[in-house]
Amino acid sequence: MLKGNLNKIVLCATADNLLAGIWHAGKLQGCQTFVNDDSGHAAFSEFLQQYTFIPVYLIVDAVEEDYRLESLPHTSGTAKRELITRKLNQFYRGLYYRTAHFISRDKDKRKDDNYLFAALNNDEFIEGWIAVIQQVDAQLVGIYLLPMLSKLLIKQFKLTAPNILLCEQLSSGLRQTYFDNGRLSMSRLVPNMPDDISKLAYFYLVETEKTRLYLMSKRFISLETRMNLVLVSANGSTQHISQAISQEQGLDCLDINTSEMAMGLGLPQDLVLQKPELLHMQLLANGNLVDNLAPEKLTKSFRFRQLRQAINIGTVVAGVLGVFASVWVLVQGFSNQAAYNQAVQDTMVQEYRYKEVAKSYPVTSISANDLQIAVELDKQIAAYPKSPRRMMQVLSAALEQSNQGPLQESLDNIQLGRLRWLLSNDGNAKDDDKSMPVTTSAATNNAQTAVNLTLPADAAALYEIGFVTAEIAGFSGDYRAALNTVNRYVANIKADARVAHVEVLQAPVNVSSFADLQGSTADEQSAQKPPAYFKLKVILKPVDQVLANAGEVNQP
Repeated sequence: MLKGNLNKIVLCATADNLLAGIWHAGKLQGCQTFVNDDSGHAAFSEFLQQYTFIPVYLIVDAVEEDYRLESLPHTSGTAKRELITRKLNQFYRGLYYRTAHFISRDKDKRKDDNYLFAALNNDEFIEGWIAVIQQVDAQLVGIYLLPMLSKLLIKQFKLTAPNILLCEQLSSGLRQTYFDNGRLSMSRLVPNMPDDISKLAYFYLVETEKTRLYLMSKRFISLETRMNLVLVSANGSTQHISQAISQEQGLDCLDINTSEMAMGLGLPQDLVLQKPELLHMQLLANGNLVDNLAPEKLTKSFRFRQLRQAINIGTVVAGVLGVFASVWVLVQGFSNQAAYNQAVQDTMVQEYRYKEVAKSYPVTSISANDLQIAVELDKQIAAYPKSPRRMMQVLSAALEQSNQGPLQESLDNIQLGRLRWLLSNDGNAKDDDKSMPVTTSAATNNAQTAVNLTLPADAAALYEIGFVTAEIAGFSGDYRAALNTVNRYVANIKADARVAHVEVLQAPVNVSSFADLQGSTADEQSAQKPPAYFKLKVILKPVDQVLANAGEVNQP
């Protein structure tokens, strides 16, 4: 017994019998014919009970069919469904099997939707087959009109003429289907074809004229419309008919042999000769679905089974994913446990090593917390961005400016001995160095103490203050020359844009008028000369202020 989603049962119902075929993966496995009576219904019931879980597709080849073309306002969603349902009730009230096929959308301003409404005017010949399908709870997918599948033949043979009348020899008779630019517009079935081959040409011609008059009455074509007649057969038997119609009536007639197409689809040629409908059934089995005439009540079992299969598949997929997730979590747990055990062992080893090394440390009274605080303070101090580098650069640059003119002497004899550097926003900060002797008198000290330096008030700005102690090397007792050297050095420092203030705290000689005169005229010839020390106080501007002043100077 065939099972699985690759299997399909395709049925083709006519007024007299039902042709049932079984397909597996698109290949016909076998077919069987059932007569439309009680015995045929019973045999069909036994047939379906063997394939309860296989989807069933029913093709209807009926005489009493109705086709109507209609344009509807373009809508969507619920409004579209309601409009189509209203139009179906208007055309086919009381009919059970009906459908609406969307054709195209107009390109004018309204852009209406064009539909082909189709229905079975008489469904008595399929009621027995439908009852059997419901009785055995078969999975009915849908009910389809055979002419709608004939549209696929037009595409298969690449027929592009604007007005095509397709004539097919079927078991039920002659099927004539009209296509307007490839769109199905009308179809009619003529049963009881003549057995005499010599009468077929006349039969085709008469029925074609009847169809032509019907199309003109429905205003599908006009009297001047030139139709292309396409004759389809499985063995090329319509070739002479096509030639006769073309020669005698002057119609554009084309003969098509479907034997090559049947072989390409895997259908036995002798079987197609007996049952030409197998070609349409094969197209449907290959997945070429058309509009469904069956109401939802008949396809409920199939849709329910589809939903159940989807749930089952989803459950299986979720279960498989859950198993994989559980295995992954289990593996990760074992891996984490192994890593934890390794970390515990490493910790024990490190603690042992620490204890061994700690035995060699000297005993200290400083606690571990104090040591930690000291280390953190050291890191903060090391990360502090300020340093005496800029002060050193200013003092060094002032010494290098000694060769600016031919009359100036070199400042190379100035030797810097001490630099005290600090950050403060108080310009009157004092130096607490007592190592250098001070030669100024009390009056001079009082005068200097009374001078206060007022810096710009900016709480966020810190000035760099430097106390510089220097000596004039090789001093020979010429105090005037020493004073000139110090004054030039101070002038060079003041000329630097980074300097805010320079103050001489101590000169190499006391020039105050209040100082006492001391010494001897013989000091110049003395072997030992007193050293010429001097002391400066240099205040640098904040870096931000220097950069701002530089920007103002550079502006045009």
